[in-house]
Amino acid sequence: HHYHPTDRFPSADGAPQGRSRRHAKQGRRRRCGRTDTDAGRPSCPSLSLGLVAKIHGRLPFLDRLAFAAAFVEPCKDLFEPEPPCLLLPDKTSDTARLFSLAERRAFSARVPDPAMRERDYLVIGSNHGWLATADDRGQIHLANPTTGLPHITTMGVFYLRQDRRHFSVIIKDFLAARYGGGPPFELHSRGPHGYGTCTYSACQMRMWFYRKLVLSDSPRPGTYAAMLILEPKIGAPAFATAEDPAWRLARSPDGVEDAIFQPDDGKFWSVSYTGVVESWERDADTGMYQSTPVAPMLALPAINPCPRKYLVAAPGGRLMVVLKYSEVNEGRYSQDRPCRCSFKVHVLGDGGLWEETTDIGEAALFVGVSTSGRPEIMANCVYYADDDLGKATVYKRSRGVGVYNLNHGAMTCLELGPHDGSSSWPPPAWMTPSIP
Repeated sequence: HHYHPTDRFPSADGAPQGRSRRHAKQGRRRRCGRTDTDAGRPSCPSLSLGLVAKIHGRLPFLDRLAFAAAFVEPCKDLFEPEPPCLLLPDKTSDTARLFSLAERRAFSARVPDPAMRERDYLVIGSNHGWLATADDRGQIHLANPTTGLPHITTMGVFYLRQDRRHFSVIIKDFLAARYGGGPPFELHSRGPHGYGTCTYSACQMRMWFYRKLVLSDSPRPGTYAAMLILEPKIGAPAFATAEDPAWRLARSPDGVEDAIFQPDDGKFWSVSYTGVVESWERDADTGMYQSTPVAPMLALPAINPCPRKYLVAAPGGRLMVVLKYSEVNEGRYSQDRPCRCSFKVHVLGDGGLWEETTDIGEAALFVGVSTSGRPEIMANCVYYADDDLGKATVYKRSRGVGVYNLNHGAMTCLELGPHDGSSSWPPPAWMTPSIP
């Protein structure tokens, strides 16, 4: 427990001078936001804030996280945020390896159950230090500690087969949600009437049906909202909130390819397959999410396949779209096909138009954090881990991690030592540690 910087420092007995210990204790709880849930956390009333911050900075990676977690919320701003790390599988299902960019080595950490305890999980999202994982039964979990999300069948367009290992999508209901009505449904591969169903096994749900999960805030009880991006043929996003714990599909004729949460305006932002950037807001009366375009359509190259799009909010609020171009060289054995990729970055300029750039300054685009004072992170680079989970089950080369230098237009592998990502399962995933 720390004092807020505006507080008077305590006397030798731990209480601010001129007040009783009982009132001092109550005051400290109010000023530092201490609640009953913080009652078990240790206090350091005799240490200065600067000294505590120095102690934190000299600890090893996992010890820094544990040390910071001992302090209540308003006091955690004293600690330097951790740079991103790479999540890798470990030798046992009880632990995972966290490769720290700051220390250039991997640490073993216990993992929560059930979100990550079984080996057969896949990471489908990571923000606010939380991981969203999908298990081999099609269920989505949150881990940081573990908290569950609504079951996917609450979406209202599935029925679960009797064996409880298969999910059948009612095509017409799904398309009606995506296009905001119908049939008929124009320009969809399922035809104008959307007849029939499409069945996924539980394993296929996590590898193909789920694409990415984005959280609005650190999901403490009663506070979270989540946006689930689904596979391209489905296209429509789904939303769930603590107040409405069920997945609700939202209208999206162009389909959502990637999304982020913007804390400045409290909204989800997304980029569609056609290059439209939109913001999403929940209707207080209906509980449904609706989108509004916030930028002109991005001009995309007329190539097949179309480059993968990622939406980024860089330092200073700049909006960027990163285009990933993949090139597969046919090899003799399909599972070992080498895959090369390159990236282009488009920035939304002051005039409201998209501009291609090879200079993003001190930003690193896997998280969009500044590299100033972070020698372990290379500036003007894109850090990536292949996130096409379906292909990763077949092609080992789709499990790699690397760093793409925008200035030089060159890709370099990330040196992981014995923790080679190309042969690991589950595939590697980037995450930024945060204090629970």
